[in-house]
Amino acid sequence: MYVQHEARDAELADHIEGLVRAAVPWVEKITGLPLPRPRFELVDIDGLALAYRSFVRRQMERDTEGLDLTRWERSKLIAHPQAAEFMVRSGGLSKKPVLIATSIGQPATLIIPEALRLQRLSQTPELLCDLLVRSLAQQAQVLAGRGQVVPPPQWPKSPTARHPIVQLSEGHAQWTSSRATREITGSTRQTRRPLAKRIVHSILEPLADRRVARASALVDQAVNARGLTAFNAVWNTPGLAPTLDEFRHPGRWIGRMPPP
Repeated sequence: MYVQHEARDAELADHIEGLVRAAVPWVEKITGLPLPRPRFELVDIDGLALAYRSFVRRQMERDTEGLDLTRWERSKLIAHPQAAEFMVRSGGLSKKPVLIATSIGQPATLIIPEALRLQRLSQTPELLCDLLVRSLAQQAQVLAGRGQVVPPPQWPKSPTARHPIVQLSEGHAQWTSSRATREITGSTRQTRRPLAKRIVHSILEPLADRRVARASALVDQAVNARGLTAFNAVWNTPGLAPTLDEFRHPGRWIGRMPPP
C-alpha cells in the first residue's frame, strides 16, 4: 500500500491509509480480485492536471500503436492530452477521485484533499470509506486486466459517462461498496447529505445515478448467474463487456458470458 502526500496532508493521509488497510481484505473477498499494491496520491490541482495529461498521452500512444494515422489524426493525438489537462483545470475532474494507470497497467487513484474537505467527506467516515472502497474496486479492475479493459480506450474519442466500460466499472465499484462499507465502518445507517445538497443532487445528477444503479444491478445479476470467476473475465477479455443494449437487456449479456 502506498499513500503519497504533501506534509500538510499528513493527517488525512494517515486517515486514508487506515481505512484502506481495513478495506482491502473486504474488497478482495467481495470482488474475488487481488489488491496487492493499492496506491493513492493526494495532489493539488496542478499535480492532478499534469498526471492526468500524462496518463491520457500514454493511453493514446498505446491505443494508436501500429496505426497508420492521417495528418489530422496525428494533430488530434497531440492536442488531446492538452485538452484533458484543460478539463481538469476547469473543474471537470477536480471534485472526485481520478483513476489512472501506467503503460503496464499499474493503477493509482488521485485525490485533491481540498475537494474532500469542501464536500465534508474527510470528516464523515462512512462517506470517505465509500469513496475509498469504490476506488479500490476500480484499482482491482485495472490490475485484473493489466489496464487493457479499464480504464477504457482513449482513441478514437474520449470515453464518456455513457461508455459501457465506464458504466460497468462504476457499477461494479458501487456494488462492491454496498457490500463492504458498512462492514468496515460498523455503521448501521446510511449517512444523509444536508438537505440543500440533496436537492441540488436530485436536480443535476439523477441520470448519472440511475446509470450507476443500473450497472450495479447488472453486476449483481451476472455474479449470481455465473459466479465471480466467470464475471471477472470481463476485466481481461476485450469485447466481453456489455454493450449499451445489453445494459437494458441483461439476459443477453449474461447469455454470452463464460460458463460458471
